Amino acid sequence: MIATPQRLRVAIVLSELRPGGMERVVVHLARGLAAKGITAMVICLQNAGELASELDGTGVQLEALRSLSGKDFKALRHLRRLLCRFRPSVVNVHDYASTPYIVTANWLATRVPILFTAHGLLYEGFDRLRRRYRFFSRFFSSAAAVSAEVAQRHRQYLCWKDPVATIRNGVPGIERDPGLRRTAREEIGCGDQDILFLAVGNPRPEKAFEDLIDAAALLTERESQNQDFVVAIAGKLNDSDYCSMLLNRVKDEGLKEKIRFLGFRNDMTALYSAADVFVLSSRSEGLPMVILEAMMAGLPVVATKVGGVPRAVGENGLLVEPGHPAQLAEAMKRILSEDGLRIELGRAGQAHCRATYGVERMVNDYLSWYKKIVESA
Repeated sequence: MIATPQRLRVAIVLSELRPGGMERVVVHLARGLAAKGITAMVICLQNAGELASELDGTGVQLEALRSLSGKDFKALRHLRRLLCRFRPSVVNVHDYASTPYIVTANWLATRVPILFTAHGLLYEGFDRLRRRYRFFSRFFSSAAAVSAEVAQRHRQYLCWKDPVATIRNGVPGIERDPGLRRTAREEIGCGDQDILFLAVGNPRPEKAFEDLIDAAALLTERESQNQDFVVAIAGKLNDSDYCSMLLNRVKDEGLKEKIRFLGFRNDMTALYSAADVFVLSSRSEGLPMVILEAMMAGLPVVATKVGGVPRAVGENGLLVEPGHPAQLAEAMKRILSEDGLRIELGRAGQAHCRATYGVERMVNDYLSWYKKIVESA
């Protein structure tokens, strides 16, 4: 029997609901499905993660296998039992690391269509795993990507011959709060007259926060006489060489008064309320949720031309080439010194994002995709 939308049972699989754009997409998708009466389960191969609490009270089932090592046959058996019990109509996997487990468990259990969603452009470490993921991709019934650029990259990586659907990310509306703005700016150490640039992302090489630091150094040299600024970076620091390099760079450039590392934050509405401008310095992205969230909150955007960013931002922000701190500094200087431009870009970006990147549209696109694959199975 073909599953109707009301009878659809969707299992969404990923490694963990850790802080990140892809994970927030999964949360919004699962919540949106549940709101439409679709039975949904989110399966985390590892721990539940920091974002798991956002599914509380939504009706979405959440299972964490707590598998933290390779070739975990206990986790595979657990996953097989979950699928047999839940009986999904379709499985939607959102990261490569989960694919060997979900493909094997599905073959041993329900043998329903597996759909893969590609989120990023891939970065270091994936080339050596290409043969493995090409093999498991043979068991995908269909693939989608968050942008045309991401679709092209993953088709090449997997040697995928079939079409890849494009399902753009969606974000909920965000209302900036003056009370939260005051509190957050005081915590960050940002004066009333300072322009606060906000960057968001767990520090990794593809985020290129060193370019943002260099741009801030250049901007300090060119700083207009009557306008000061602060750059706040929200993201979970760790003991990696990359994070150590960033901290040393801030120190060496004498930017401790300009750059604030905020660590992991679960109060993004407060940060978007506190900020005056959103800045993205990445050298590789798919379709960053933070860009869409910032636009939805009415923040003007300065960003690099990577992945789906140019298509998402269009003429509603200032775009520069990746890996060019001088260009980034020039764009930041322009938006720093032109009050009217900040207001204009913020309003235009918000209107564009509300019309194009809402959660309702994203969930409907996923539902159409699921239904099409189930009906053709």
